[in-house]
Amino acid sequence: MLSSLSFAVAVLTAVAGDPYDYKKTVQRRVAPAAVTTNAAGRVLVDFGKEAFGFLELLPPPGTAGDYDVNLGELLKDGGVNMKPGATIRAARVRGRISDVKDGVFRVPLVPDKRNTSGGREGGAIKIPREHGVIMPFRYAEFAAAPFAVTKDNVRMVAVNYPIDMKASSFTCSDPRLVTIYDFCKHSILATSFAGLYVDGDRERIPYEMDAYLNQLGEYAVHADYSLARASHEYLMVHPTWPTEWKQYSIRMAWTDWMWSGDTRSIAKFYKMLKDEKLLASHARATDGLLVSGGERGRNSLTNAYGLADIVDWPVHERDGFVFRDVNAVVNAFYYRNLLEMADIAHALGQRVDADMFATKAKRVYASYQKAFFDPARGVYRDGEGTDHAAQHPNAVALAFGLVPQQHRQKVADYCLSRGMACSVGFAQYLLEGLFDVGRPDDALALVTSTGDRSWLGMLDFGATVTMEAWAVKYKPNLDLNHAWGTPPLNVISRYVLGVTPLEPGFEKIRVRPQVGSLKYVSGTVPTAKGPVKVEVKDHILTVTVPAPARLEFAGHVRDVPPGRHLVR
Repeated sequence: MLSSLSFAVAVLTAVAGDPYDYKKTVQRRVAPAAVTTNAAGRVLVDFGKEAFGFLELLPPPGTAGDYDVNLGELLKDGGVNMKPGATIRAARVRGRISDVKDGVFRVPLVPDKRNTSGGREGGAIKIPREHGVIMPFRYAEFAAAPFAVTKDNVRMVAVNYPIDMKASSFTCSDPRLVTIYDFCKHSILATSFAGLYVDGDRERIPYEMDAYLNQLGEYAVHADYSLARASHEYLMVHPTWPTEWKQYSIRMAWTDWMWSGDTRSIAKFYKMLKDEKLLASHARATDGLLVSGGERGRNSLTNAYGLADIVDWPVHERDGFVFRDVNAVVNAFYYRNLLEMADIAHALGQRVDADMFATKAKRVYASYQKAFFDPARGVYRDGEGTDHAAQHPNAVALAFGLVPQQHRQKVADYCLSRGMACSVGFAQYLLEGLFDVGRPDDALALVTSTGDRSWLGMLDFGATVTMEAWAVKYKPNLDLNHAWGTPPLNVISRYVLGVTPLEPGFEKIRVRPQVGSLKYVSGTVPTAKGPVKVEVKDHILTVTVPAPARLEFAGHVRDVPPGRHLVR
């Protein structure tokens, strides 16, 4: 197994603020939010939010005696839920306190084989030795302790990447949206415990789609691009099996370059991105569309074409998607990848390649309409040879600019008619597509919806970090700590506040807030050039930018220099 630390050393440079300036994970001491005695007479310590780490006790000098404590992520009947189901964590630890050194006693934890060994997907990312065994928990329930447990003598030691949580902010007139933003923002911090983007606690393995959504989320929190780059480069060398996950490597490479402005990583991996991740060798000569062959084999990680389409995960989050050899979702990603590779090639001075990618993208765009669009219904089919139209090909077609102007609203209506028919991760494209066609209220209504397929539903369940799936009944082995569940965070940053790079490295900034019917919006978005401050109040945009910017608001488009500006 390759530890995140050893990988980081391989790419480290000593330049502060550099995307290759990888940092070690740190320990953050967290005081209890509350200490109470429950109905069973046990002392319940609530740290307010879940984190990965361990428990420390600070007993009075000379303390000796037995302790019995339950650590866990959820409560039941006023105490820690010790049988929470799925892959939700709980642990009982018993022992004796004696000969405490330096006044601090660390409660020992036992490693879980599920997330310390790995499986056929690859090796789990090892936690650096200095942190010891860690687990996710929010609560500590003491059945016994040789001293009176108070807020002053018990603490959580959380392990995470050094993320600057103060570099970003968001508030608005809808408190539900603020709650969800804060929920997702904490999730980015909590899930950085491994020093690489991993898919959660159950496996602790990087996956490309999870990593891409994590990348977008972290970029909304602070302007340090090192963890995202380390995770992307790790996955370039340790890829996972799905067809689309390979395509996500190009998405991550393009996003890394656009946000950071640094070309070293795209230069380093250009040949691999072009020859392996683009999958152009699978394009058929007749129309340029990829022939990917559908799902993986029953007893294999690939199909007859050497690929393995996934669309979404788990299986029942696909809205009944029908797999065909020529897959609309895979080809939507291919179209987007071609545009991204054209940009990357241009940035690297590969002008012949840039023209080639752009030409192929135009061809795929035209072929996409002929192969997948059903003009009678105004929707995109799942693939060649089926009339089924899941939400997924329609959402990605909108999000990737594949829908002609005259059809966009009808495709958006169809996506909305399906409800939240996708996974929490794929919701990224449903939300992006709605914003891209000017439907912010519809997108925000999905973000702030309730029930068991919503972010507020996760909070109602007791989660304080975004979950792997909407609810246990939709994924019986889920865990409570997946950063791929954070799409609202980057959507608020990139669409509601509207801040994105117009030129690589934010040399020129685009500010295009889409606030819908929100009466008030205010926030700070970190960029490579410094913070962008955005406020919309009484239909007036006030923005402070650290670099030249293009402001797009209320029908106005203005190019402005650095500084504070108003658009009425």
